[in-house]
Amino acid sequence: MSYPDWNLTIGAVVAPFSRFGEVKVRIETDFPERFEGLETVCIRALDGTGKLMKVERTRLHKGQILLLLHGISSINLAEEIRGSLVQVRQGDAVSLPDNEYYVHDLVGCTVFLDSGKELGRLNSVMRGTANDVYVIGQGKEEILLPAVRQVVISVDIIERKIVVSLIPGLLPGEAETA
Repeated sequence: MSYPDWNLTIGAVVAPFSRFGEVKVRIETDFPERFEGLETVCIRALDGTGKLMKVERTRLHKGQILLLLHGISSINLAEEIRGSLVQVRQGDAVSLPDNEYYVHDLVGCTVFLDSGKELGRLNSVMRGTANDVYVIGQGKEEILLPAVRQVVISVDIIERKIVVSLIPGLLPGEAETA
C-alpha cells in the first residue's frame, strides 16, 4: 500500500539488532523524543510501498533507536526491512517556532532575489554547525546560500517561495567587495 499521509520520515532502519527482531534505526529527526510513545509507524520500503506496523517497544541505544515492531520476531524478518524508512503521519509533525521550517517543506520552493529575479529551486538543505546551507539549483549549476537572517528575507511555504538578499561574493564567479 502507499499510505500517502504517512510521509514524514523520522528514521531509517539500518540493521537488525537482536534475535527477537529488534531493528536499529538511524534518527532522522530533530525531535528524537517523538519515538517515545509511538503506537504505529509506516515502514516504507525502497520501492515506495509502505506497511503500517504496531510499535511494541522503543529504546535509545548509543545514539540510535531500537525498535521492536509487531510481526517482526526474528533476525531474518528484521533483515527484510533493512534500508526502509520509518515514517509517521504528516499531521503528527511537531509544531515549530516562528521562522523555523521542516526541510521537506523547503525543498522544491522557488528562490527569488529581493529584486524579483528567479534564482532557482531549493534542491536540498545541508546541515551546518553554525547554520544550515540552502542548495539552490540553477540549471546545471548549484548555488550554496547560508540560511541566515541577512540572506533569507522571507519564506512562504504555502506559495512555495523563498526571497533572498545576496551578500557580495555568494554567486559563482562574483568577486567579493572589500
